[in-house]
This record gives sequence, structure tokens and C-alpha cells, in this order.
Amino acid sequence: MHLRIFSRMKINQLLIKAILFLFLLNSTTTAFELTSHTIGKENSAINIEIFSSFTCPHCAKLHLNILPDLIKNYTNTGKAKITLKDFPLDLAALNASKIEKCILDKNKLKFHDTIYLKQSEWASGSNIEEINQKLKKISLDLGMSDEIFNSCLNNQKNEEFVLKTRIDAQKKYNISATPTIVINNKKYNGDYTFSAISKYIEKIN
Repeated sequence: MHLRIFSRMKINQLLIKAILFLFLLNSTTTAFELTSHTIGKENSAINIEIFSSFTCPHCAKLHLNILPDLIKNYTNTGKAKITLKDFPLDLAALNASKIEKCILDKNKLKFHDTIYLKQSEWASGSNIEEINQKLKKISLDLGMSDEIFNSCLNNQKNEEFVLKTRIDAQKKYNISATPTIVINNKKYNGDYTFSAISKYIEKIN
């Protein structure tokens, strides 16, 4: 079976597991202590959420070509907070998101940069084990130990957190594709260029 077909089937199974898990949660408690990576001050007036899949080419373009300008003009100036949120489209992206949760905070953005920059190198393979080995090499280069990588890849809480982030995004914002940008709890529907996004931000700021 083709890897991508397998991945979609697998991630659909995982989503079903996550939905069943959510029904078992106490609604007054927090299931996880994990968080999505945030850049900028917590109390910023503008809250930008970027939902991405690590295997999505358009997400790579947004991250590498547009995010640096958003950081320079909005988070570095204290105007906005940017949160990078998981919306995996296949098993390879899910595994990359799980590994990201174990990367030290100081290296998280570098992990995102490297994953997207080398997307064509690691995100393809004859099977998921081959892809995982490529992910491991990137992670070890960023200082993660072999033991932590293996533990993180098999960490059920990481998996549940990533899938819950995706499920919540689908419910709250009706997200069905990546990348998707949400600004102050409203889905952005304009062009995905820095100029267009910047004009939208300035209108609501």
C-alpha cells in the first residue's frame, strides 16, 4: 500500500482514538501540561495562530518566507503573539509534531526551521520507519539524545495533545487545509503574503 494512503488511514484511526479519549476526560480538568510553541509576549493585543502540517509544502513556504517578517514586524515589536499549532495531515507529520514537543524551548523554532527547510529530504520514504530515522537524525543534530527521541516518539500524551489540537481547530475554526492562519480568534481568508497579512493585522489593530 502506498505510504501516503497508509498514513491517512493511520491518522484517521488515531483521530478516532483521540475523540474517544476526549469523551473520557473530566471537562473541569486539563488533560495535558504540553503547549504549542509561542513567540512573543503573552499579553500582546494581536494573537496569531498558524495551523500547519510539517509535511505540507505550502506550510514550509509560509514558515520560511513569511513567518520571519511577521516575527520581525510584530512579535519583536511587542504588537503580536504568534503560536505555531499542529494540524498533521499524515503519520509522518504527526510523528514530527510529537518529537517537537520534546525539543528544548530555545531550539523549538530552529527545529521548525530545519524540518521545513529539509522537508523534501525527510518527509518521503518507502515506509514510516525510514522517515522516523530521518527525523531522528535532525533531532540528534539539535541536541536530543537517542533515548529521548525514542521515548518521545512513543509518548501517548504527546500524541493525544497533537491530535486534540487538530480536533479543536476543526471544531472551532472549521479548518480543513494547511496552512491556516487565525488572527484574534477569526480565520484569515486573504492572500498568504506578508503584505496582505500585514494589511489585515493593521486594520484590526
